[in-house]
Amino acid sequence: MSSVFSQPKVIYKIHFITNYQSREVLENFFPEDVPGISAYEVDSETIEARDNDLWSIEVYFAEKQDLQQLQKSLKIYAAENDALIASEITEEFIEDKDWVAEYHKQLKPIEIGRFLISADKEIDFGDKLPIFIEASRAFGTGDHATTSLCIESMEQVGAAQLESIFDVGTGSGILGFAAEKIWQDAKILACDIEEVSVKIAKENAVSNNSSVEFYQNSEDGLEIPNAWNGQQFDLIVSNILAEQLIAMAADFRKLLHIEGKII
Repeated sequence: MSSVFSQPKVIYKIHFITNYQSREVLENFFPEDVPGISAYEVDSETIEARDNDLWSIEVYFAEKQDLQQLQKSLKIYAAENDALIASEITEEFIEDKDWVAEYHKQLKPIEIGRFLISADKEIDFGDKLPIFIEASRAFGTGDHATTSLCIESMEQVGAAQLESIFDVGTGSGILGFAAEKIWQDAKILACDIEEVSVKIAKENAVSNNSSVEFYQNSEDGLEIPNAWNGQQFDLIVSNILAEQLIAMAADFRKLLHIEGKII
């Protein structure tokens, strides 16, 4: 039986480079029923996206396209909408595979300080502290520099006796799990504005036998659960973009204990 989530056995990928300003315009050229569209940044001088940053667009089709006609139509559409196409428009055939299995074959445990992060519970962790994180749609598998730097920073603070910790923008939950292993007696609260991230973090909590409390906040505020109202945190850790951190600085100051630390 097929479903709306079924993956076609044959996939053809159309690829080109554009800029951030043109990305959404060019994505709208393609039919809504294509199997998928992927967009990711390939060149930028800043953390926040700017109009002239270069982005890669990959569009997936279940059937082979008339590449010459598609190239012509897309270029006309781009010209009419003042959008940039900064590369050739190419087509690639992608063979059918179990991509989740293929990805997991390539995954290697990630070592950060005293921790070893892995999706595989059967590996030898030696004297490392294990954190189990499945590759998923939630940010935080340990392979990004900002994640590892946050964990390393927490380890440097580790000698301090902390009773309460708040992880803002938790993603996969990885920083909350690391904090829980560094400060075993601490109460830990963690939030994310993405519903899927909170769901995945709670699933990862089961794998890690964790008691971190996860909840979903909104873009309007942190909306601390009632049970935590009035809590002054000894540590706030937040691995999100600078713009959002600046916007929440006043809230962090109110929530942080007078001798508390922020990462």
